[in-house]
Amino acid sequence: MTNDYDVVLIHPPSFHDFRRKPVIPGPVDRTVPIYTFLFIMFPIGMMSIASFLDNRGVKVKIFNLAEKILTEKSFKCEDILRKLKSKIYAIGLHWSVHTNGAVEIAKMCKMLHPDSIVILGGLTATCFAEELVGNLPFVDGVIRGEAELPLYTLSRNLEKYDKTHAFKKTPSLTFRTPEGEIFSTNMCDVTNTLDELDFTRFDLVEPLERTITSPVTGAKLWNIPFCRGCLLNCATCGGSRYSYRKLLNREYPAFRSPRRIFEDFITLDELGIKSIFLFQDPRMAGEKYVDELVKTFRGAKWTNIKNVGIELFWPASKTYLEKLRSSDLAENIGLSISPESGNDNVRIAHGRHYFTEDVIKTVDNCIDFGIPIGVFFMIALGHENYQTLSEMWTLWEKLLSRNTRGLRPARVSVDFGPMILLDPGSPAFFNAEKYGYRLVFKNFLDYYRGLNSPHWKYWISYETMSIDRVSIGKAILDSWETLSTIKWKLGLLTEREYELESIRVLFEKTVYNKIDKIILEKPEEVDEICKELVEISKDPLLSWNYVLTNDMEI
Repeated sequence: MTNDYDVVLIHPPSFHDFRRKPVIPGPVDRTVPIYTFLFIMFPIGMMSIASFLDNRGVKVKIFNLAEKILTEKSFKCEDILRKLKSKIYAIGLHWSVHTNGAVEIAKMCKMLHPDSIVILGGLTATCFAEELVGNLPFVDGVIRGEAELPLYTLSRNLEKYDKTHAFKKTPSLTFRTPEGEIFSTNMCDVTNTLDELDFTRFDLVEPLERTITSPVTGAKLWNIPFCRGCLLNCATCGGSRYSYRKLLNREYPAFRSPRRIFEDFITLDELGIKSIFLFQDPRMAGEKYVDELVKTFRGAKWTNIKNVGIELFWPASKTYLEKLRSSDLAENIGLSISPESGNDNVRIAHGRHYFTEDVIKTVDNCIDFGIPIGVFFMIALGHENYQTLSEMWTLWEKLLSRNTRGLRPARVSVDFGPMILLDPGSPAFFNAEKYGYRLVFKNFLDYYRGLNSPHWKYWISYETMSIDRVSIGKAILDSWETLSTIKWKLGLLTEREYELESIRVLFEKTVYNKIDKIILEKPEEVDEICKELVEISKDPLLSWNYVLTNDMEI
């Protein structure tokens, strides 16, 4: 039997069987509306891996299983995987939210193709490499860290050696020997530049249409990295400097040159992309890099590209904002900054070493320069309590009120993320108490079992020293309700929008309060009840009736 590919890179959905065994994602769904709670956007590293392999003669494809499941209601994973013939099935387990999907797809690949190699990779897989190969017999190995060279080497080694010798000659690989021993090869050296990698090879992805298309505007969008790695040590980030050093063999970020980013823009413009998000903060490379970026794009004219988003890892000076405003990156440039907490002490303990007054000043400067800015927060960080949460809510109102002042539209947005899953491999994962946390999920099986639960309440993987697990969920819902109320008071939501949002929050609070009883008293009916709740959540009238007919004590 011939194989269609040497390597297939599979991006799994967060939950592989969500139609038969429905889940209630609650605020997780709210946070990622473009990519849905299935998280259909694959890690950008999958594209650089695929292009690296393709450029060296390896037959490779990225298969976005998450998008396929979302867009085809009759789609069955088994049917497509059975037809998908490859020597190696490399399944992404980058974000921990994909724990369920990655494991089930890996199991399916090994069942359907027992003679092929099933590999996991990504940040979460790297953190739990030994546990994965020790507990999952259908996983042949885990590639730790950056996978371009290891996966290429493995594909070539399998052509020359038997499986065991091929594995032992492949860097950054953890696997079981025939004797049952867990064996890890040495980590490979990491690249010092991203210029040799390609992040625009859409021809290597199947399918892609929904992933690169905003369901709201219909516009095409894509992401390009400034760098790989980080200089910061944010407590809950699996991509922190600490995490890269401990798990990924990377001491310093590797940057993509402004020239190569410019070439990316040319390619994406030709492909009809309208919006580009440049992630990571270019200031980490220094002032000279920023100046070169502005100079490289000076005079650029795009047929399709209209919008560019850039991250601020710390507050921005007027000089930096002026440089961005005067650049020709795109017609519209928007910024985002994540102070995480409204309290200085909580923020600094988290790893963001600046003050609330600096955030406000940056926002006001953006208003003066006519640059839209989004300010993003996290709920229930270590050292957080209800007093500091209240300070954060006050800051939300202060920031959003800027939209109602002056003649020029301020275009300041505020949102939050319910962390829920503390990143495996992050500083707080390895040093929980130091950062104000208590881990509920301490190993991979904890994440797997938790994410097999039908409701997001059971996905919460941690507690803080001040807020227990159940109260974290309540704080998330209270924050959701508070933000909606602030926006309505300031005229940023219409009466109807506010009414619909309030119903949605009340419905989520009611289900949150009842789900324990449902699971305890009707365990055999949980799937059917959850399926019904998912349908009710789609209709505001049904949701409101559910709230009225059920006690809500939260």
